[in-house]
Amino acid sequence: MTDELNKTPKKNPLNRLLKDKKASKSEFIVAVIVNIIFLYIINNLMSWNISFIDPSFNEVLWIFNISIIANILANVAFLIYYSDAFRSIIQVLLDILGVLVVYYLYVVFPFVFQDGWFIFAVKFALIVALIAIIIATFVEAIRFILKYIIKIKL
Repeated sequence: MTDELNKTPKKNPLNRLLKDKKASKSEFIVAVIVNIIFLYIINNLMSWNISFIDPSFNEVLWIFNISIIANILANVAFLIYYSDAFRSIIQVLLDILGVLVVYYLYVVFPFVFQDGWFIFAVKFALIVALIAIIIATFVEAIRFILKYIIKIKL
């Protein structure tokens, strides 16, 4: 009765999950620029002789490069063509690459720290990041399925 008096529509609990963020071309341009800078930094870390970066960092460099280049290409693609369904599919693929990056960082652990507690903290942070990215991947995939395959309307 209150809903009828106030003329407020009942909210679907899936609205929050399914609602799309408005796309901005400037965000994609900034993302491309930031990723190009990040690509340069990642590929030059070993030559900067940073004390806590182990030479085994070269073993994870390939997955970093793939992930960063994929992010650059995705943002360029979003500049050319953007739809919410396309963004969702690409985001799932980028999240999967993110999972691989964090996984390889954890397995190879190309860092040298003196304190054991700091090693534990970094490994714990990598595990938390891995779990967060996996959850984000599933949420995005479920969101895509609900919205574009099952076609639940807002």
